[in-house]
Amino acid sequence: TEGTVNNTLDMFLTSPLKICGEVELRIHQHLMGAMHGLEKIVRVCSHQQSLAQCRRWLHAHLPGVERAQASSNAEAARRARDEDGTAAIAGSAAAEVYGLNIIVPDIEDAPDNTTRFLVIGRKLFSASGQDKTTLLVSAGDTQSPGALHRLLEPLARNGISMTRIESRPSRRRKWDYVFFIDVVGHADEAPLRHALEDLKKHTSLFRVLGSYPTAVL
Repeated sequence: TEGTVNNTLDMFLTSPLKICGEVELRIHQHLMGAMHGLEKIVRVCSHQQSLAQCRRWLHAHLPGVERAQASSNAEAARRARDEDGTAAIAGSAAAEVYGLNIIVPDIEDAPDNTTRFLVIGRKLFSASGQDKTTLLVSAGDTQSPGALHRLLEPLARNGISMTRIESRPSRRRKWDYVFFIDVVGHADEAPLRHALEDLKKHTSLFRVLGSYPTAVL
């Protein structure tokens, strides 16, 4: 519900790995620590995504408390165990592993808070009938008029539904961007196969990161 973790996307720029599947899970965020109440908390630590998913609750209940970013929620829980006055936002498993009290459960702002996880591997799979395909593409000169239109037009012309598009710096040169695009269908099946053949003609970078079964929540 808070958007993509950008580091995950950036890894695909250099990794040969493929997306083999996706899993969508309802995520509940709990405030935890060695203390039992809010009054002794001077710092709340968590991954930036979890902090963002709980920002309204934190503003309402802990408005003057420092918010510290951690590399992961597990790291945040470890800090909550080891640092006086530090609480963490994490899942219930972290409380069990690090011996923390769940001070307030379910503090996420959105009750249907959902995180999409990608399954990564080395090979592509055949069509299941309910598939999604993720593309990594660049138009070359992304500053030229109509560059994005030229990438998307082959999809529209072939009746392909796009479910997500995100841009990231290409790391090749200044102000150059790549696009991560999710579309409905499998890359080996028409009409998506025909759309990709056409789209590839308009790209300086074209990779099918994976075709995989659509997640069922």
